[in-house]
Amino acid sequence: MKKIECIIRSEKLKMLSDNLLLAGVGGMTVSEVKGFGSQTTRPPNYLFLPKTKIEIYCADEQLEEIVSCIVKACKEETIGSGKIVVIPIEDCIRIRTNEKGEKGIL
Repeated sequence: MKKIECIIRSEKLKMLSDNLLLAGVGGMTVSEVKGFGSQTTRPPNYLFLPKTKIEIYCADEQLEEIVSCIVKACKEETIGSGKIVVIPIEDCIRIRTNEKGEKGIL
């Protein structure tokens, strides 16, 4: 099991969510965040730019397809297109049913 976190440009959210639904992703968490990257030439009033953070839990077999969807929907040739981080999950428990592992995710 994996947790995928990605930070994307906010205007890419609709396209990304449409692509993920077509790929069979059953759910995701979306948060509006602010941050900055390694670019140092921007003025101080643009230090913290608005971005969107997506969190997805998935089975190992889904990982490559989901990452591919994210890259396809969000890639631009400009600075600030975002980041994807993949984190291993030790366990997942669905609170309502007490299902564990992949059953707790899917």
